[in-house]
Amino acid sequence: MAEALKNVYSKEFVTNFLKCWSEINLSINQQEFISFVFDKDWEALELKARMSRLSDAMALVLPNNFEQAVPIFYKLIEILEKDDFPNRGYEYMFLPDYVEKFGRKHLDLSLELLARITQFVTSEFAIRPFIIDSEERVMAQLLKWSKSSDTDIRRLSSETCRSRLPWAMALPRFKKDASLIIPILENLKNDDSLYVRKSVANNLNDISKDHPDLALELAFKWHGKNENSDWIVKHGMRTLLKAGHPKSMELFDYANVDLLKLTNYQLLTPHVDFGKEAKFKFSISNITKDELKIRLEFAVYFMKNNGVQTKKVFKISERTLEPKQQLDFTKHHPLKPISTRKYYAGEHGIALIVNGIEFDKQSFLLNM
Repeated sequence: MAEALKNVYSKEFVTNFLKCWSEINLSINQQEFISFVFDKDWEALELKARMSRLSDAMALVLPNNFEQAVPIFYKLIEILEKDDFPNRGYEYMFLPDYVEKFGRKHLDLSLELLARITQFVTSEFAIRPFIIDSEERVMAQLLKWSKSSDTDIRRLSSETCRSRLPWAMALPRFKKDASLIIPILENLKNDDSLYVRKSVANNLNDISKDHPDLALELAFKWHGKNENSDWIVKHGMRTLLKAGHPKSMELFDYANVDLLKLTNYQLLTPHVDFGKEAKFKFSISNITKDELKIRLEFAVYFMKNNGVQTKKVFKISERTLEPKQQLDFTKHHPLKPISTRKYYAGEHGIALIVNGIEFDKQSFLLNM
């Protein structure tokens, strides 16, 4: 079994982190720091709580006055970078957490510091409380950052204002109204950095879940302009594509299913033992004299504990069918232990999806 992420915060990690303080003209009690972190309740703390404990420990060694602590924090980041500490490692996210906790009354200082920190470890979570406090000012700063020459800062401008950023403080205002996000994405839609483009695509995908028409409007506007914007649009439309949204299918020129013929679909495993694979086969044909673009997926209907099935879509292939061409597929879907799903015995199903249209659901029994 994989090591729990929270265990990265070992005494060795903290001791190594404290070594960098020797280069700062600041006398600290390292033993006090370590004792505070590894208090008697340490073992019971999960990852985010351990990060929070470390940011509180930072407050022990930094001046109580945030304005006085800021210059020291800049030196600390320089030392961490110089000493080749792991860059972008999640274990250092207690650094922006410190600013989130103790810099809320110092907006400009905090934003400037968070922009510097994000060049070492991302500050996307720490900025969200500042958006809640001062939406107009922070969003104006994010818009400026979207034009930065620094890749990390440009990426931060998009990532931190995502309406559905995982594991982050909610921004309900942006779920209702994405208008303040759009100018930032417009500035980044052609970005040369894949790191930035991934964030823009994820932001667009978040918007599509609450405002599909707005997301599609942007997608149609950006699509076909260049490779970078096309990449963003394709990844940003993934939720609508999986849902079979007709306009998303139109955007990417997927063929009308009436021009295709689906045959020979057979579920090869009517009974599947847990830990084994469900197997199925099918054929797809182009019945026209023209090339046709196809997107092939399948949906697995998993049985839940309450006796209701829940659907999960998986991609098979995306390609162009030549005139009169037929493709034959045999697919295997594992039903093995994973951390993100609990399996239950009973009737499950598999259905084929062609260009967003679902066909031929067939059932199998899962034996636990």
